[in-house]
Amino acid sequence: MLTKPVDVFDRNTEWADLAEFVGSALPGLRIAIVYGRRRQGKSYLLRRLAEANGGLYHLATEQTETVSVRRFGDSLAGWLGLPSGALAFDGWEAALATAAGLISERAGPAGHGRGHGLLIFDEFPYLVQDSPGLPSLIQSLYDQIGPGSAAGEAPLRLVLCGSAISVMAGLLSGTKALRGRGALEMKVKPFGYRDARAYWGIDDLETAFVHNALIGGTPGYRDIVPEPRVPHGSAELGEWIARNVLRPTMPLFDEGKRVVQEDPRIRDTAIYASLMAAIAAGETSPAKIGGLVGRPSSSLTYQLGMLESAGFTERRHDMLLDRRPVITVADPVVRLHHLLIEPHLADLEAGRARQVWAEAERTVDSKILGPHFEALAAEWLTRYGRDEAGLEVGPVGSAVVACREHKTSHEIDVLALARGARPRAAGAGIAFVGEAKSRDRRPGLAELRRLEHIRDVLTANGHDATAAVLGLFSTAGFTPALAELAAKPAGRVLVAGLDRLYGLA
Repeated sequence: MLTKPVDVFDRNTEWADLAEFVGSALPGLRIAIVYGRRRQGKSYLLRRLAEANGGLYHLATEQTETVSVRRFGDSLAGWLGLPSGALAFDGWEAALATAAGLISERAGPAGHGRGHGLLIFDEFPYLVQDSPGLPSLIQSLYDQIGPGSAAGEAPLRLVLCGSAISVMAGLLSGTKALRGRGALEMKVKPFGYRDARAYWGIDDLETAFVHNALIGGTPGYRDIVPEPRVPHGSAELGEWIARNVLRPTMPLFDEGKRVVQEDPRIRDTAIYASLMAAIAAGETSPAKIGGLVGRPSSSLTYQLGMLESAGFTERRHDMLLDRRPVITVADPVVRLHHLLIEPHLADLEAGRARQVWAEAERTVDSKILGPHFEALAAEWLTRYGRDEAGLEVGPVGSAVVACREHKTSHEIDVLALARGARPRAAGAGIAFVGEAKSRDRRPGLAELRRLEHIRDVLTANGHDATAAVLGLFSTAGFTPALAELAAKPAGRVLVAGLDRLYGLA
């Protein structure tokens, strides 16, 4: 097993999966697909993987096929210690066949010597853009020297990586050439909120939460801001945001617009920008989104699907009933761009970043901090609830439940089904019912009584919720009465502030 370099922060799971893929003694060619948004550290991770294994890492650029093949020949020559131009190919078919032979030969017949043969193509969509038949050529090579071949080939590993999620995720789908030929498919995501806090070196928990809600966990953003050290306190953080994000000369100022335009399948940027603005503003259904942009929802099916497949939006389904999904923005920087930067562009270009930030407090609280805290609560329950609080839960999400007694509906911020239960199945067992609020007022017994009522409603509606744990999440702490009740071991009540969410309670 390859040892992860000390300069690779976190990514323990990703490194372990890649090291296992590369180090497998299974013979022949095997293919891995690695993708994720830009600035997630994919290239850094794969370069270190190639260095640790002695493999060839090649970064593609947006060039014609002739230039791309020539650049790859030079990369292969340099890896072999040959001068530039020593290897020339008339196309990708010859280039791939030669590279496979040379890399396998250098690795050794059984993967000994300098390690298993490894070839990494980074930014693979650039190559496909001008050479659409390249995946078919890789398929042909796989059929010749892959696991099903009779040649008994030495282990050879091919990693295809890219930032255009819609392109990369589609390589193994449907009737595509590489369908059924991938041995590993990995999506490199932003850091979770705990890892993001450690990566930025933020000590204050409230600052860490607000920073994560605004910037997210993309590691590459730390390298492009003028001040990578994040100050403590809301006032100081506001100043930091104004200086490092809300100035037109800063790289992050237009990041929310650029990341959407980077996907090669997104061409009509005006309609996509309008859709993102509507979703960021809080419109969650296709009909309402279409109404805001002036188009019928039926005409936006393709565009909304493209935004979702590219990772810019996500659909959240009700955990209990088969309702229309809620569409939300998946990236905090994109959300910040459409809620703060686009609506106040004139003021920001006039140098009024501090004024814009001060006047946007209500928008930040209701449309950014509130939804983000609910997402963090759900993430904590999914990833840490079992080990840190003994919570045995299944699928986690949100729900809306009808209340006949009060002739209304109750929104449940965080709801977990019992282990083994299926979402939207009749009578599904309920393991956790929670409320998550980012606000100054501390939740108390009144909020707990509301959750008890919702639990009774769920039971009356046919769900087994009698043993469900009731949970309250808050950034402002809790009243003494609620904290005392939650401390009782048999109370089946959980309270979680920022200290517990960040693993410090």
